[in-house]
Order: sequence, then C-alpha cells, then structure tokens
Amino acid sequence: MTRPGRPLRGLVALGLLVLQAAAPSAQGPGPDATDGDLGRASAGRDVRVAPRGSSGPVAGVPLETYVARVLAGEGEPGAPEAAQQALAIAIRTFAVFNARRHEGEGFDLCDSTHCQVLRAATSATRRAALATAGQILTWRGQPAEIFYSASCGGRSESADELWPQLRLPYLRSAADDVHDQDAPWTLERTLAEVEDALARVGAAGRLTDVRVDARNASGRVARLRLDGVAPEVMTGDRFRLALGPAELKSTAFTVSRQGDRLRFSGRGYGHGVGMCVIGAGRRALRGESVAAILAQYFPGLELRRLDAGADRGRPVARPPVRPAGPAGVAAAGPADGVRAGAAVPVATTRVVVRVPRGGAVRADEVERLAELAHAELSMRLGTSVAPLTITLHPSLDEFRAATGQPWWVSAVTRGASVDLAPAEVLAQRDGLEPAVRRAVAEVLVAPAFDGRPAWLRVGAGRYFARSAPGPVPAADARVRCPSDAELTAAVSAVAQREAEARAEACFAHAVSQAGDWRAAR
Repeated sequence: MTRPGRPLRGLVALGLLVLQAAAPSAQGPGPDATDGDLGRASAGRDVRVAPRGSSGPVAGVPLETYVARVLAGEGEPGAPEAAQQALAIAIRTFAVFNARRHEGEGFDLCDSTHCQVLRAATSATRRAALATAGQILTWRGQPAEIFYSASCGGRSESADELWPQLRLPYLRSAADDVHDQDAPWTLERTLAEVEDALARVGAAGRLTDVRVDARNASGRVARLRLDGVAPEVMTGDRFRLALGPAELKSTAFTVSRQGDRLRFSGRGYGHGVGMCVIGAGRRALRGESVAAILAQYFPGLELRRLDAGADRGRPVARPPVRPAGPAGVAAAGPADGVRAGAAVPVATTRVVVRVPRGGAVRADEVERLAELAHAELSMRLGTSVAPLTITLHPSLDEFRAATGQPWWVSAVTRGASVDLAPAEVLAQRDGLEPAVRRAVAEVLVAPAFDGRPAWLRVGAGRYFARSAPGPVPAADARVRCPSDAELTAAVSAVAQREAEARAEACFAHAVSQAGDWRAAR
C-alpha cells in the first residue's frame, strides 16, 4: 500500500456501509473459515477489484473475502492470530474509506500497491477476516483514513511528512520498541547508476555526490542535496521513488561515498506511516492483544462495527482505543486485578455450538449464553477468543469418552473448545449458564497460564465467572493450593469440588497480591 489518491471524507457508498457483522476480535486456534462463511459475513456487500487501469464491468468480491485475500498479499506469513486480526481490521478500514478510489475507471479498488495487493486466501487469513468481520477503525464517528507498511524500523512516520494535505492526529511519528535487534539494510550504487535513475524523474546533469540535507522529526530523510544535477535539491520520498522502493527500502537511511560508489544504509521497509506489519507480529508474539496493537499504531481511533439498521456505527468498545501496555486489559475494580486505564478489547466472538438432535436445549440458547459470557468477561480480562466451539454431549458416557473425565466433572476446556456434560446433569448441579460462564472464563485465561499449575486456570475461571456483584472468596493466604492431580484426577465428586474451591481461594489471594491477574502466582 502506497500513498493515497484523492482523499475521501465521511462515509462511503458502494454498499459497504451496512454490514451484517459477525464481528469478533479474538486469539487462539479454531475451525477454518470457508469462502461461504466469509460471503455470509459480508451480507452481500461486494468490492469491485481490478488491476489498475483496467475498465469495463468487474466482478465483485465479498468484502470479507477481499479482506482475507489482501491479508494474504500484504500480511506477514505465519504471523500470530492477534497480528493477523489487527491487520485485517486495518485492511477493511482502508477498503471502506477508499471505496471510490477508482470509481471513474469502473471499479472500486485496484490489485496493486496503489491500493492493496490481493493473493489467494489461506485458512489463517480467512479465520482472521471472519474473527473481525465488519470491524473498522473510526475517527469522530467516521471511517478513518489509515495506512500501513511492512516495517517502520523502530519509529513510525507522520502522515503529513509524506502527504502534506493530510492532517491526521492519529498518524503521528511514534517510537516502536520491537525493532531494536533489526539489522540495517544496505544498498550500493555507482554515481552513474543513480544519475540514470534521477534522469528518469527529470533531473539533468552529471552527479558528483549525494548528501543528506535535512531530516524530519522521525529521523527520516526529508531533503537531499544532489551535487552536479538540477534540481540540486530533492525530497527523500521522491529520491526513493526514483531509485525504486524495492531497492531503497525506506527514507530512514544514511548515505556515504567512496570513490564513484554510494552506499546507503537504513532501517525499515516502506513509508512507515501507521501500522507496522512486522512490528504488529512481534507485539503479538510477546502477548499483546488486538486492541493493544491497534492502540500502538492508531492512537485515538475507535473500533466500531458497521451494523445493519439503527445500530449502524454503534461502538463495539468504549472508550476509544488508546495506548496500553504489553497486555491491554479493560478498566475494572481492584478485586479483578485489572490495570485501570488500559485499552479495552473488542468483546464479541463467533461461537460454534453442537447440541444433541431433538434435545431440550437448543443451539441458539447455548450460543446466546456463551456470547454474553464472552462479551462481559473479555472486557474484564482484556483477552478474547474466536471461534469458540462448544459441544453439549447427549449422555455421560459420550462426555466421558470424549474427555476422559469422570461423571462428576461438568465441563472440560481445551484450547478454544469446550465439552459440557449433558444438560439434564448440569441442571442437577449449578445449571447450564454457570457451567458455560466458567468454561468461557477458563478458555479466556488459559493462554496466560500455559505451563503453570492447574489451580491458576481453574481458580481464575471460577473467580471471574461469578456474576457481578456476586460474592467473591476471601483472599486467604492460609489456604493450601491444590495440586494438578487433585484437580484433574480427583478420587470423588466431593474431592473435586473441594479442590476447585481451594483453587479459587488461592487465586483470589494471588490476584490480590499481584494486582494484575496475569501476574498471579
């Protein structure tokens, strides 16, 4: 993606305004999305895509299919889920804002760096598109004009340094602390080779030297002095375009001369404005959420869903996205161990439910309970998952065969999957809704406690699943925390319940000491 064409203000047309959003932000593996899933999530809204300069009728691509294909073309292969989903939101936002870019040529967006590059979608890019379906970044209630590039090299660029007509306060130069170990790139060219490249953009004369004349606030080259040619002064961006963006990878470079050769050494790849694709991947690897990544690169923007009817433009997360630490979490009471003032994540997910055919409990009922639990708990915990798969087993025998657990266990979580005991069994215990809430809470906290004692996951699941303002266990340091065996291989139902109660009490004490639930030990 390169520089903008004619900027568009306000909401755009082309049927991209009213989307029936499936809209979750999430992390974690799940069933692969299909092209049919993406088409349904697009609600019939298409993007007309063609190679730049083509004309005539162009077939439309469903919006979410378009996002998945651009993510395959512009994203970092193998990037973590959070990074892929953050970039999917940026891609969708760019598409919505720029939907009329090529209207005069008979289509909406081109398949080139002038717009966004498409490639064949993969299972990972389809999953990211579906997990964030319909989500865009907005500024003052309108789709935001945003950009992204491969790598900012440690500091992003301000949009108005490249495009002076733009005054976008959320696209300012900012440090990006995940590039400290980056090796600089180098490019060597003879004076004659650079002279030939400059001649192609209208410079004339015999080049004798190239010197940096000025840098901007981000440290990038603002202006170069070209000895021996006219014009003698050229902007860094135009000079880079003359040599070729694939050769001179960014304007964050130094230049030195030895004899008739020039050596350029720099950092970053691309213009550096907005989201850094490589930086987003590294932030996700160190545990940052989708919301935290978006807050780093687009501070001040609000994440909204383009919904049908009266909900159009309804905020998905309040307040607006703002800077956060490595693990953005929602502001909550001190008892939750959540940092006040941190970024708020998107609190919706996609739930896949399997229930017994002809059973007393319908799939949409379980889905509703899971959606409500996820919406509340993800806002409290600052983490999300999608798709979430829940299986309500028809009998205890099938539940035991699927999970390997005894009859007294109500739910088993593995990754983003939940197995529930039969509905009639749950009704004899705490009920279906509490079982779903505890399972969703365990799924959300599990990644933070991977490789840690089981009482952290079980205790946190029970602790956070309590319906506010329900009672919370006392933070008693004298309680003995249960071993993994006590929780996963209890000898009786009574022993299981007692071990889970101790796990919750231990977690309550740990979180009261640590402050942040993720730091509980």
